[in-house]
Amino acid sequence: MYATSLILVVLLAQASPSIGDSQVKAQAKALLGQGTKLYEQGDVAGALKKFQAAYASFPSPKLMFNIGQANRDLDRHLEALEAFEKFLADAPDASPEMAADARKSVNELHKKLGRIQVDCVTSGSEVSVDGRSVGMTPLPDLIWATPGHHQIAAKREGVVPAVEEVDVKAGVVSNVTLRLAATVSANSVSAPAAASALDLQSSPTPGAANEGWWLGRKWTWVAGGSTVLLAVGAIAVGLSMQSKFNSLNSSCGRASPTQPQCSQSDVDSVSSLKTKANVLWGLTAAAAVTTGVLFYVEGRSVTVAPMAGDVTGALAKVDF
Repeated sequence: MYATSLILVVLLAQASPSIGDSQVKAQAKALLGQGTKLYEQGDVAGALKKFQAAYASFPSPKLMFNIGQANRDLDRHLEALEAFEKFLADAPDASPEMAADARKSVNELHKKLGRIQVDCVTSGSEVSVDGRSVGMTPLPDLIWATPGHHQIAAKREGVVPAVEEVDVKAGVVSNVTLRLAATVSANSVSAPAAASALDLQSSPTPGAANEGWWLGRKWTWVAGGSTVLLAVGAIAVGLSMQSKFNSLNSSCGRASPTQPQCSQSDVDSVSSLKTKANVLWGLTAAAAVTTGVLFYVEGRSVTVAPMAGDVTGALAKVDF
């Protein structure tokens, strides 16, 4: 690997190293050599780990060239772009060939990535992409991101974090607006204000109890609807029973001219319908009683008594 050989030469050619630096560089040289060998053998992932370990041991920006190449070969386009950009920014003394190769890789990676424009009026907020911090607002540049779905968040002490979702496409700039909402401390509400709020809740204005009387009675309406449905069912079964009874009475009952004896199955069918009708009417009555009880219970107002002594705080919900 020609590029890593150049980096190795640079590491060894720095003048007058101290004893401590010599040991660190020797360790970095060994890791770099191991990574180069793994890369040439086709183990790019293993080589990347060695290159990263070498950089952690001796953070020469020239090592970012190797890290960028390995990430690019692994299709880790965003990590490769960051490595090549760091190499170009922090290694101005790199050879023209390596710099040209890095710039070419950067241009190719730009075509495979998208960018995110983050608008946030709250300065000093930390912005993250999928949990990875990318800077503080106002962000100086657009954020590079891989194509796909991403979660953009902004947070700052004392305000409610903002989170937005965005779909990124290669070569396209996606816009995201983050609006952080201020929080209200419990201690910021004074005792007189809290007491006034309690007074307003416990003393409704005249006629307020009668306004919107149908609201806040969820289970009352459920029970009332059940009453109606049961009554309709009872009426339908009763009518069916009466129709069946009239038919049998005219064919084999007292209203029949010949008065033949009705079969037991016909008599049982009428009795069954009668029983069903009686059961439904009983359930209807129970549902009606339940409706009345719920109407009374859910419609009662609740009086809130103020606390004795000083009020130390109150919970408040503020919508912006």
